[in-house]
Amino acid sequence: MKRTILFIYFLILSLYISANFIWYPYLTNQGDTYATINFKTLDKNIQVKLYENNVLIQIHKNIQNGIVNLKVKNLKPNTKYAYEIITDDDYYKGIFKTKNKQEKSLKFVVYGDTRYYYKYHRMIIEKIIKEKPEFVINVGDMVENGNEMKYWNNFFYTIRGLNTFYYPVLGNHEKNSKIYYEAFDLPEGGGDYNKRWYSFSYGKYHFIILDSTIPTKSQIFKSQTIWLKKDLEKNKNKIISVIYHYPFWNNSIYIWRKQEKKLEDTWRPIFEKYNVKLIFNGHVHGYERFEKNNIIYITTGAGGAPFDKGTKNKYVPYTKKIVYGILEYVLVEASDKDIKITVKAVGESKNFSMKDIKPVNKIIDYVELK
Repeated sequence: MKRTILFIYFLILSLYISANFIWYPYLTNQGDTYATINFKTLDKNIQVKLYENNVLIQIHKNIQNGIVNLKVKNLKPNTKYAYEIITDDDYYKGIFKTKNKQEKSLKFVVYGDTRYYYKYHRMIIEKIIKEKPEFVINVGDMVENGNEMKYWNNFFYTIRGLNTFYYPVLGNHEKNSKIYYEAFDLPEGGGDYNKRWYSFSYGKYHFIILDSTIPTKSQIFKSQTIWLKKDLEKNKNKIISVIYHYPFWNNSIYIWRKQEKKLEDTWRPIFEKYNVKLIFNGHVHGYERFEKNNIIYITTGAGGAPFDKGTKNKYVPYTKKIVYGILEYVLVEASDKDIKITVKAVGESKNFSMKDIKPVNKIIDYVELK
């Protein structure tokens, strides 16, 4: 009972945010024996204390201010921890759980294209917090301009209190910025800083994050594709999802297909060869679902960027669902029996305007994979 009360206490206090944090604490790179606590502050004398079952187990001192990526190690799998961040002028408490090596069931959220309508992005975040997912994936275009710090400051303020692990994808608006790499401690992969593309697993579920903005004729793109094949071969017996920004297809009146066609020609045969189950994309500011050759492709790009408009005619023949003019996120619940995909709208505009969005709470799509 005491442990339960302590956990609830930390959960409540984790919602407390002091104005002295420039980037409010967030979590990345969840492992079974490690996790990374991230934040940005100009305060001095920073300490981070880690607790297990109300017992202090680690103290981290002499932390340089600025952007902090503190990787705490020597943890136990599938275990809840609480942490405190203490500075001269600030204080924060948060919680996290390490990964379960034998994960059989899994709940996670995918969304993206959050950019600069922070009020609407926050509406989505508040719903995601209530879902209590194991982790969240943002499919890219997290910020308006990845080279400008002010957009990152606003982004991390908007996702405050999330208390779950956050996995990013590079979109065209990130501009492959150095700030992106400074912000996110991620699993080792390839490309710039060994994390321009990367992958991770939760038990039998494997996730591959790619950078679709790389020119397809470049050597970097070829290197990424070679890495992709090796990673798929290594994890071919797992249930695989691949996430990248540019979708192969779309029904938007605004998006043209050039880079996307080249991506499809290169990657789709590889995905089909290795029986990839799910693809998640963004870029198009709406929701779309496609199915082709036993793969489900989901575009979830309505996270706070200006709405796109869909065509009246479905010119992509394998289109299964189109919804524009909504704010949405995708909840995925996987178990031994099936994978349930529920797409939830939190806001809606009748005329695709960002000025007249009304809060809603409805399911706009649902799919089950057996």
